[in-house]
Amino acid sequence: LALPATPRVLEIGCGTGHLTRALAPAIGGTWTVTDIAPAMVEECARCCGTAGIAARFAVMDGEHPDLPAGGFDLVVSSLAAQWFEDLPGALAAWSRLLAPGGCIALATLGKGSFAEWQTAHADVGLSAATHAYPDAAGLARSFPQEMEADVAEETLAEPFAAPIDFLRRLRAIGADTPAAGTRPLSAGQLRRVMKALTRQGAASNGYRLLYATARRPA
Repeated sequence: LALPATPRVLEIGCGTGHLTRALAPAIGGTWTVTDIAPAMVEECARCCGTAGIAARFAVMDGEHPDLPAGGFDLVVSSLAAQWFEDLPGALAAWSRLLAPGGCIALATLGKGSFAEWQTAHADVGLSAATHAYPDAAGLARSFPQEMEADVAEETLAEPFAAPIDFLRRLRAIGADTPAAGTRPLSAGQLRRVMKALTRQGAASNGYRLLYATARRPA
């Protein structure tokens, strides 16, 4: 991405700061680092402080950012946008935060993620209450019309030793949280799904990752 010598960067959904610590030293600039969860912001600030990374940290809902328009050259986000209820609306809000010529760089989950989890539900006559993730074309269409988006795809498999480890990982990243309008599994239903995972012999958790970049017209 072509950026100013000292870019103004907004990170949305920082989590514990893996992206911040990798990217901030590489591109420099002034950083505003945010997450909707206060505990994540606190942990990210702690880790970045240990790494010698200076930034402004704030609690903010990335789907509805409350920041001045045109104040950033780059908006970055990794594995946060998949939890949004209105992704096109969020991307439109992000675009308004960009200065002319500014960029959005986004990594999110795509259609086909957690196929093992969905198959286990189907095997016992249930529907997984996971979010509806876009495919690459759908993600590109989610950006405002004036922003031409480039989207790349990657499939990753995270191995696990037992179904309970699979479930713990889903919970750790929030992927077991029911989508809007759906209900969580009862204890009995969860046991049936876990048994189905065991029967199907699933040994990995599949992620379909989408990487998008889009630039606001200058």
